[in-house]
Amino acid sequence: MQTEGRLLADKLYYLNKMMNGVDLYHQIELPAVWGCEHPMGSIMGRATFGEYFFFYQGCTVGGDHNTYPVIGHHVRLFANSTVLGESHIGNNVWIGAGALVKNTDIPDNSLVFGQSPNLIIKQRKDI
Repeated sequence: MQTEGRLLADKLYYLNKMMNGVDLYHQIELPAVWGCEHPMGSIMGRATFGEYFFFYQGCTVGGDHNTYPVIGHHVRLFANSTVLGESHIGNNVWIGAGALVKNTDIPDNSLVFGQSPNLIIKQRKDI
């Protein structure tokens, strides 16, 4: 029975990927409260996701040499942003459009722009 359930889950995963262009594999553990807007082309891989995670189109969360990100609460990934590897993203962080965070720690209440290792990290003043 467990094999049949896994087979059905795999089929639904591939159907969603083909029809919607979103890679949300059934073995990742998204938080109880999360959201997305226009998620076409997004890939959410194995990571630890905090509550109120939100992402837009073309975002990627993934591994680097079998290490995966830890993402805090109230994190937002804007269009085409990427978080990879041994990255630790704090709470209340916005990752700007097109940013690439790889193997980097981002403190709480930050705005992030650019690409690792030359990221621009600013304190959010809207909190």
